[in-house]
Amino acid sequence: MSLRVLWTGLVVVCSLWGTVQADPVEKMAGAIEASLDGRSVVLAALENHYDVAISGDVVRVKVRQTFSNPYSKPLRARYLFPLNRGAAVHAMTMRVGDEVVQAEIQEKLEAQQTFEKAAKAGKAASLLEQHRPNMFTQRIANLMPNLPISIDIEYTHTLPKVDDAYELVIPMVVGPRFQPAGAGVPPSSDGGAPVNGTASVHESGFGQWMLEQLPAYPGTAGVDLPEQVVGDRVSLSLVLETPVPLDAVVSPTHTLSVREVSSSRQEMSFAAGQVQDNRDFVLRFSLAADAPTAGLLTHWETEEGGYFSLLIEPPAEVSADQTLPREMVFLLDCSGSMSGLPMDASKRFMVAALDTLRPTDTFRIIRFSDSATEFSSQPLQATAANVARGKSYARSLHGSGGTMMTEGINQALSVPAPAGVVRNVVFLTDGYIGNEVSVLSLVKSKLGDARLFAFGVGAGVNRYLMGELGRVGRGFTRYYDPTRDEETVTAVAAQLAARLESPVLTDVAIDWGDLAVRDVLPATLPDLYAGDSIRVTGRFAQPQSGAVTVSGNTPRHRAEIRRQVELADVGQRPALRRIWARSAVAEHMHAFITPEPLRENKVTNAWLKEAVTKLGLQHEIATRWTSFVAVSRKVYNQAPEDALDADVALPKVAGVTKAAYGAPAMTGFGAPEPGLWLSLLIALATLGWWQRRAVTG
Repeated sequence: MSLRVLWTGLVVVCSLWGTVQADPVEKMAGAIEASLDGRSVVLAALENHYDVAISGDVVRVKVRQTFSNPYSKPLRARYLFPLNRGAAVHAMTMRVGDEVVQAEIQEKLEAQQTFEKAAKAGKAASLLEQHRPNMFTQRIANLMPNLPISIDIEYTHTLPKVDDAYELVIPMVVGPRFQPAGAGVPPSSDGGAPVNGTASVHESGFGQWMLEQLPAYPGTAGVDLPEQVVGDRVSLSLVLETPVPLDAVVSPTHTLSVREVSSSRQEMSFAAGQVQDNRDFVLRFSLAADAPTAGLLTHWETEEGGYFSLLIEPPAEVSADQTLPREMVFLLDCSGSMSGLPMDASKRFMVAALDTLRPTDTFRIIRFSDSATEFSSQPLQATAANVARGKSYARSLHGSGGTMMTEGINQALSVPAPAGVVRNVVFLTDGYIGNEVSVLSLVKSKLGDARLFAFGVGAGVNRYLMGELGRVGRGFTRYYDPTRDEETVTAVAAQLAARLESPVLTDVAIDWGDLAVRDVLPATLPDLYAGDSIRVTGRFAQPQSGAVTVSGNTPRHRAEIRRQVELADVGQRPALRRIWARSAVAEHMHAFITPEPLRENKVTNAWLKEAVTKLGLQHEIATRWTSFVAVSRKVYNQAPEDALDADVALPKVAGVTKAAYGAPAMTGFGAPEPGLWLSLLIALATLGWWQRRAVTG
């Protein structure tokens, strides 16, 4: 008898035993409940298929989520999953029986009400909600036995150019999140201390706590559920087509089966057919021909005008300034989620980074978990002896405890850098926290003239936080997979450490000349580092041709890139309209980390929320306050009140230990009550007896 069958049977038996118990519902492992009154079960029956089309540097993704009910009772299912943090989610379709239902975009509260009304009426329904730019939940109402429901989610985004290659990332697993006390909890009605529990984001008033609320975290295979609960359930079909021949195409995360159709087109799938969703999928490719340093794409809408996307790269001949003395501040996450391979990888990075220090540099090493401590009482000169001491200290670190990230940031940035010294903060973490807004606000307020470089250590890190740390910190973000072989991990550590330089192009500006463009985003252009690029989106009222001049300061002189462009009235790239809207949403959401009195035009939180909602509805994209909801025409469940709650189990992120999933206070997990343990043991014994009797009989 397989363990998967044993567990499935065990849950069913527990629900039967629960009908004769008087105890209230008890949670087992947080959101996945094997409860005494039989109201909820584990749902492992899920399949995901990603259909990906890359055309140039624009990607379109359709992910099909298929939910199946292996039980004899109807289910209310919930699935916590990630999407790319820059994705413009613009369509959702539900398929059940012979029905195909196109989802509608609605304000979040309205969508919730639509979903609940359909659920009570016995109709099949689905609700897609965004909790972070990279974190979503899919809820399914009235999932009937032997009647699967499939959901197609469509999104688009542009591909960044990172270290001289275009990079596609498809996140596949939401890691655990540490939530500090009070984060994501509404204040009391009298303005005093926070109250327990969570409140709807639609209550009157607005506060930072709303942006830091987290959905309940499901049970995890290999942590609080048997590993066999989650198997290989993800497949991929990917078409890569570029305007010029491809050079190198590689996935550092997965083994692929590749069919080369032509020099500029390849078709790919997972070599194994299906894989487990315990790590992000990454694909990197470069072009055989030199790409332009400022490339423009356009799209035209008859009623709205034009949209454009401009990719800016630094001039190839510019090098970073290596003459300024630096204070290198190494900030290491040593919480429980970093134990094991992530901590080992961080140590390798530290050894490599310390070897790159110049004689004129000083360095500090700060570790944090529940609190922050520092290797030395003051910055140390990068002498051979001090570097050796620093390496020894780094090798002694280990991961345990909570993730009080603000403690580490305060330690790193509270003391001003010495005059004439460039402070670079090198931040190594998996980003497994829920109070992202608090952390980003703190970085923004204390950064000063320093720069922060964010390194995500793990196979499934919080890419939203990591990307924002690099943006707010005026540095860059890179990712570091500790599950690869030791030789590769060591080589990547050395490569990343060598990139800790000053930007090659600062004070970047665009002169549009006579071109009548508007709503250009981002409003403030970031600095450019070697191998990176900047994506600018905007709108135009009429077709035009003209010259665009991109300029910026190099370490030695003012550099310019001048390019003739055409703002065409050809409607061939509708994705650009959604990408612009998604960029506008991101620009508004960025403003939340700045206190209201310090914001440009003094815009309020309420205004920002309304602006994001309006963009979501007008451009039909999912946002923090707009959701997709689909409702069947037919009634499938004649007794919807009997449906059981069922969360889809998640896999443990590759390379992390059980310590990443922490204590109950960290992730919403709840330890089973003694009565439940007894019921489980009795049910297990009963199921084993049934199995033996069936075999011998």
